Amino acid sequence: MGADVSAVITVYNGEAVLRRSIESVLRQTVPVAELIVVDDGSTDGTPDVARSYGDRVTYLRQDNRGVAAARNAGLSRAAAPWVAFLDDDDEWLPEKIERQHAALHRDPQAAASYTALWFHQLDGTAVREHLPRSDLPRVMRLRNPFPPSVMMARRDALLELGGFDERLRGASCEDWDLNVRLLSRFRVLDVDEPLTNYYENGSSNSLRHYRRMLTNSLSILDATLLSGLSGLDRAVWRRRIQGRIYQKAAISARQLGEPAVGLLLKSIALWPAPDGRLKTLALELGRALRAR
Repeated sequence: MGADVSAVITVYNGEAVLRRSIESVLRQTVPVAELIVVDDGSTDGTPDVARSYGDRVTYLRQDNRGVAAARNAGLSRAAAPWVAFLDDDDEWLPEKIERQHAALHRDPQAAASYTALWFHQLDGTAVREHLPRSDLPRVMRLRNPFPPSVMMARRDALLELGGFDERLRGASCEDWDLNVRLLSRFRVLDVDEPLTNYYENGSSNSLRHYRRMLTNSLSILDATLLSGLSGLDRAVWRRRIQGRIYQKAAISARQLGEPAVGLLLKSIALWPAPDGRLKTLALELGRALRAR
C-alpha cells in the first residue's frame, strides 16, 4: 500500500543529476501515489532522462519561468492530498516518505513537516543538519530554515497560501518566503531524522545572483519576515534582518572576487553587533588598497 503523496521534482538542465533524484523517489519503502517531474525549459538531455521512466513519471514541460513557477505547476497538477518537493540535484533516503507520512498522520492538526538532512559539501564531507522546531520562530526571520527537499505539506494548505511567489525568481528567496508564511499560519512538525541528501552546488544561484537575492530578500521584509511584529520589536528586527541580508550579499560578492566593502559597511551600520564582519571589512579594505 502506498502513501497519499504526490512527489514533485523540479529541474532545469539537470541531465547529469535528474536520474539520481528520480531513483530516490522510486526506491521509497512506502511508494508515493505519483511522481511529477516539471521541466523548466531545459536545453540539455533532461527530457530524455525523464521520459525514459515511461508511465512511472508524469513529465511536464514549461517555458523557462523559474523554479517557483515550476513548483506551482507541479502543485496544480498533483492529485494526492499531500505534496513533497524534491530539487533535481538532491535525493531522498529510502524511508523519507514513510517516516514523514507517518508523523503527519499521527497529528491530524499538522499541515506540514520537515526532516533533518545530510549536507554534502564540495570537499566530499557530509554534515548532519537539523533545526529544532523551537528555534524556528527566531531563525526563520534571518534565513531560510530548510530547503524544499525536506518538506511535505498538505496540498490545500499550500494552495491557500497561494503557492510559491513567482515574482521572486531566482536566488532561493521563493523558498524562504513560502516557508515563513507556512510556519506562521499552520502547525508544522519536526522529524528529527536525516532523510534527505542535500548537495552543495558550487554554481549556486544564490551565489552567482546575489544582487537579485539582495533585492528579493528586501522585498519580502515587511509582508513576510516581519509579520506578527509591531512597535519596538518590529523596528529592532527590521535592522537585524537587513543587516543579515547585506552580510550574506557581501559574503557572496567576496566569494566571487567582487567588491564587498560597501555591502559590509551597510550591514554593520544596520546591525553593529560584535562578530567577524569587522575583520572581514579590514581584509576587504586591504585588498582594495592593494589593487590600486
